[in-house]
Amino acid sequence: MGRFVLTRELRALLKLPLGDLLKGDEEENMKRLKEIVAEYKPPKVICVGDRVGRSAFKAGFDSWIKIFDGKEMRREIGISGFKGNRIFIVENEAGTISNMAWMTISEAIKYDGALILVRGEEDLLTLPAILEAPEGSIVVYGQPPRAGMVFVRVNEEKRNLVRRIIGSMTYEPG
Repeated sequence: MGRFVLTRELRALLKLPLGDLLKGDEEENMKRLKEIVAEYKPPKVICVGDRVGRSAFKAGFDSWIKIFDGKEMRREIGISGFKGNRIFIVENEAGTISNMAWMTISEAIKYDGALILVRGEEDLLTLPAILEAPEGSIVVYGQPPRAGMVFVRVNEEKRNLVRRIIGSMTYEPG
């Protein structure tokens, strides 16, 4: 299967938040995120990244979809502390979006509380999560290095931005 590969130029662009940055500690950010979810009532909430996923789980958000790789800042931390209604396992190399990972996200979004364990790296999977999530959903991810948490309200404007980013990536057929 093919994959999209991040270019050097895009690497710098993707260091900027794709949505609103919540600054603060995990507990504060989860409290604010809970308020945001109560206000907007999104059809789905998707967490990308281990720290965000664990924080959501600790805060009691079992129905949220979580995409994680068992690593934090490239350091192995394991996968304990996660549980879900459906568990998907997919390969995705660093700096890429594999077609299989994209298809897995598309399928997992159909289930509340789904977990996607990524063998490799999950960072760029925020992009297909935004494209595949229903209108009005929220995609949440950590903003390195420890700057906080970003939440993206999924709408056509955000999808168009993500389409332009992915369109600028190199595609390698598989």
